[in-house]
Amino acid sequence: MPGDSDASAGRFELPPRSLVPKTAPDDPIDYYFKPLTARIYRARLKLAARLLDEHWYDSLLEVGYGSGIFLPELARRCDRLAGIDLHSESERVDQMLAELGLRVELRQASLFEIPFPDGDFAGLVCLSVLEHITELDRALDEFRRILRASGIAVLGFPVRNPVTDAFFRTVGYNPREIHPSSHRDILAAARAHPGFVVEREERFPQLAPLDLAAYIVCRCRSV
Repeated sequence: MPGDSDASAGRFELPPRSLVPKTAPDDPIDYYFKPLTARIYRARLKLAARLLDEHWYDSLLEVGYGSGIFLPELARRCDRLAGIDLHSESERVDQMLAELGLRVELRQASLFEIPFPDGDFAGLVCLSVLEHITELDRALDEFRRILRASGIAVLGFPVRNPVTDAFFRTVGYNPREIHPSSHRDILAAARAHPGFVVEREERFPQLAPLDLAAYIVCRCRSV
């Protein structure tokens, strides 16, 4: 596949910026390619890819696929790939995927009402979504519903601390308005949910204490 790659992250690639659509005015796609922000934005995808391992999935769902920047990488790990998002720009994402020779089932839907049957997926990825909502248990209930037993859910979210708050203010956001749930809220909900066991957590930077990191990704297994 053509695109930007990072050998140190293993099998990980991004599609070329020229192909990736900006699906909303506040779509952060440009931050993946700007020198000052690319490292942290790409880090979350690399962490998610690592927690998926090199395991082959017969089916994967991305919840909140946005511009579709992670879909090509996910497509390399499964037989069937689907994505949901609230935006109505799926045709533009489809155009990018067609240029890359990929077919993905894209649906416009809420994470609280995922339009797929019970147990339809072996794996699920949801990055930079849960911090925007407060009904975490309801979201996790729906994730568990569409995963089969022993399915994998990889969840990623930013850390809330003074440094990350300053970063979001610098790029024009009120961190409390756009992120009503903190990293600790999300981790607590995942650990307490009866349908999941949190198997592994990683953060960026890797050696930073939990509350001083920038981003957290955890892998949960459905039970």
